Amino acid sequence: MLTLGSLDIAAVLLYAVVVLYIGRVASARGADRGAEEFLLAGRGLGLPLFVASLVSTWYGGILGIGEIAYRDGVVTLLTQGGFWYIAYLLFALLLAGRIRRSEQTTLPDEIGRMHGETARVIASALNFLNVVPIAYLLSLGLLAQIVTGWPLWLCVGLGGAVATAYSLLGGFRAVLYTDMLQFALMCLAVALLMGRSVTALGGAEYLATRLPAGHLAPSGRIGAQEMFVWLVVALSTLVDPNFYHRCHAARDERTARRGVLLAIGFWMLFDVCTTFTSVYARAALPGIDARVALPALAQHLLPGGLKGLFFVGLLATVMSTVDSYCFVAGMSVGHDLYRRRLKPDATDAQVVRATRFGVAASAALAVALSLYFRGSFKAIWKTLGSLSSAAVLVPMLLGFAGFRPRGGGAAAMLGGTVGTLGWSALRRFGPPWAMKLEPLLPGLALSLLGFTAAALLARGKRA
Repeated sequence: MLTLGSLDIAAVLLYAVVVLYIGRVASARGADRGAEEFLLAGRGLGLPLFVASLVSTWYGGILGIGEIAYRDGVVTLLTQGGFWYIAYLLFALLLAGRIRRSEQTTLPDEIGRMHGETARVIASALNFLNVVPIAYLLSLGLLAQIVTGWPLWLCVGLGGAVATAYSLLGGFRAVLYTDMLQFALMCLAVALLMGRSVTALGGAEYLATRLPAGHLAPSGRIGAQEMFVWLVVALSTLVDPNFYHRCHAARDERTARRGVLLAIGFWMLFDVCTTFTSVYARAALPGIDARVALPALAQHLLPGGLKGLFFVGLLATVMSTVDSYCFVAGMSVGHDLYRRRLKPDATDAQVVRATRFGVAASAALAVALSLYFRGSFKAIWKTLGSLSSAAVLVPMLLGFAGFRPRGGGAAAMLGGTVGTLGWSALRRFGPPWAMKLEPLLPGLALSLLGFTAAALLARGKRA
């Protein structure tokens, strides 16, 4: 349990009031300005809001990073940091400007533009599943549980209701304005706990004498296959709907490209702080639940007042991701499904209502799936990250490169989905030898095979 005093509780309540007020102001500003305002903030997103929103949205898995670093050690800087920086750079230099230039609204729109309507429909379904915020609602639930002691399912449900309240009203502009506040709070939180860990516990010598063997080794105890899986999962950044959403909403191509590059610097600082504070937690508090390593260390080191400030920073980090993911999931329902498939002549008001329904539905689904995954951040990220990478990475990247055979996008996504989910089921219910191969690998193989088969078939028909 994390015990909060009166000053700590006051900080939490003040945060909640300010966030809801900002969301309300944004709602009033964007009222009755149409679907493009509600979905993309009028495509006028400037650099400060772009960076703050992207950084805070992408770092909502702070408890997950804590869990992995607590168990694996500083190799987390590679698996959850270095691999991802490569993907961020590729996205910034190769894709960000092109995405903004396309004038599309969502990632499935991009797939449809390159590979046709069938591929767009499949991408819409995969896109929705990819942005259901399972790990992030689980994080909110755990934070609420360690303070209140309530059942996890109840804490997860209440967290989802609070985190989506303002985005339901104010749309993307409400998400952006609250992300700016939450970006500042998360910066303060990780710097506070990192600094206190060093001053209260000591430096490298303290860690070296108290950590398990290999915990400070750059390569840790992770095998080559798992390393490769994390590398490919990191490349799922290249098909992440939140990156596409920010680029579609950016003021211009230059803002999109520079925004991603600037965000990389902040992510590097966050990764260093969260990884090493989690390693400090392993040294100081061996045997605790790895998922709550950071709150446990805060309970151990921080006095009243500062403990509440850190807790607010954790809340802000997670809330900024839950609202963004739920909002993009809502766009999959309102724009990709309702407007593009079910009712092409839908009015802006109808699209907004369908999007709000999608936001609520994604939060409800995330609550249910978090129970299915039994609370493991690592399992959630590897499973959904593998599915996204295997199904969408091949058709998206080859499509941007100009390879767009008829049926290729649909075949690749179906192959990747069947390969990943099929092998996951085999690992769960099949023979022991299936555990030796990660589901991502057969998923990628079938995705590439499906794309190649469609290309050969299309070439044969032309001949």
